[in-house]
Amino acid sequence: MLVRAEISRIRRETPSVKSFLLDLGGREFSFRPGQWVDFYLDLEGVRGVAGYTITSSPTTRDSIELTVRAAGENPVTSFLHEHAEVGETVYVDGGQGDFYYSEEMGGPLVLLAGGIGITPLVSILRYVHEGAIDTDATLVYSVRTPSEIVFRRELEEIDATNEDIRCVFTVTRPGQESWDGPTGRISAGLLREIPVNLDSLFYVCGPPPMGQDMTLVLKCMGARSDRIRYEQWW
Repeated sequence: MLVRAEISRIRRETPSVKSFLLDLGGREFSFRPGQWVDFYLDLEGVRGVAGYTITSSPTTRDSIELTVRAAGENPVTSFLHEHAEVGETVYVDGGQGDFYYSEEMGGPLVLLAGGIGITPLVSILRYVHEGAIDTDATLVYSVRTPSEIVFRRELEEIDATNEDIRCVFTVTRPGQESWDGPTGRISAGLLREIPVNLDSLFYVCGPPPMGQDMTLVLKCMGARSDRIRYEQWW
């Protein structure tokens, strides 16, 4: 069922990523952390559609947040990055997808993100943090450059204030940007160094073939196949 919403805030996260807060106007909308929506927008009399992950937590009422990278040729994505303004009327349908977390699944959690694959995982992390879920959670987030770390300030604050949550960033191409943290892609060596609990429930989201690669790495390290979930983000 389509739900009408209004863009109430637009925030630039990185040079290529923006977050859009949608005011639901008190309308009923339910989802699980990690799921996505079909997002509809009327463009010159034609209704366009795109799929975006919900980055807010279900603990937040009356609004949802979508975080969108400027990529590809979808006219909805192009409009959001180039023309959208606060007050714009939009429509959402969801949440959808089998890549999600709920409290009854237990823990601990290890969330492995690559690039814009952070979006479903930050919803899960916010859910654990804001809902005071009684489980440990570790986020390991790989990006090309430090300036591409989406939600960096918020994630660093969560890491500093919640003793049950750790956030680790690794950069593959720091270039001329200042960086003194881990470098390279997420690897068995980095996961051992952190270290992560191999009895955890693992969530992996990033560009292909990250899901298959990390699944193989985790299995070789001793993680159980039925405790590994992954979703590719193109």
